[in-house]
Amino acid sequence: MGYETIIYEKRDHIGYVTFNRPEALNAYNVRMMNELAEVWEEFGADQDMRVAIMTGSGRGFCTGLDVKESASGIRGVAETISFTPRRSGVFKPVICAVNGLCVGGGFHFILDSDITICSDQASFFDGHVSIGAVSHREIIGLSRRIGYNNALRIGLMGIHERLPAQRAYDIGLVAEVVSQEKLLSRAEELAEKLKRNAPLAVAATIKAMWRSLNLGVEDAVVLSAEIADRNRLTDDYYEGPRAFTEKRQPQWKGR
Repeated sequence: MGYETIIYEKRDHIGYVTFNRPEALNAYNVRMMNELAEVWEEFGADQDMRVAIMTGSGRGFCTGLDVKESASGIRGVAETISFTPRRSGVFKPVICAVNGLCVGGGFHFILDSDITICSDQASFFDGHVSIGAVSHREIIGLSRRIGYNNALRIGLMGIHERLPAQRAYDIGLVAEVVSQEKLLSRAEELAEKLKRNAPLAVAATIKAMWRSLNLGVEDAVVLSAEIADRNRLTDDYYEGPRAFTEKRQPQWKGR
């Protein structure tokens, strides 16, 4: 693929999305956002792709919007580009492997992923208020994951407090901490397990959870039941019990 700011590889039903601006700690500019939007559109439409793994090249995962470009007025542009999986309408499972520094807008990728792991060298902070900007989307999204107090502290402390990997695990920002050298292999282990499950059922489970975030419990249950009912119309819904009865591996068709 002829991308300049990212690397996109497809191997054995897994899509590898690697941010590739190491000289800028993988901060995203307009080109990178547009390229990511293209990748997520392609990944979502490719029936052969079951799982995605996101990570960064070099010592940074992603340090958010490129400050040099944001100073010249691209902040509004960032709101119009679907550069994350959920903003692109992708509900296939995404594993986020945080290899290093994750700052500000880098949290968008964590928030739009389904399983987040990090290396023991990862650290996290949100620097918006330290450069005169309001932290809003990031910490509001984080509050749904790690609670109001933890999210607000990250937003208020700015560049003056970094969250180390172990603390990120303790408050539930990441699901697992592994050594730097094992990060990608561990992400691949998780992807291999995920892709053995029924792809439509997995996507529907993610969709039900995601779309229930702004609903009360009763409305969320109603919505999830509607999504589950649609899944009962798929071939895979019947293949699973058949394979279990016949004591064989299911042959998912994704339809």
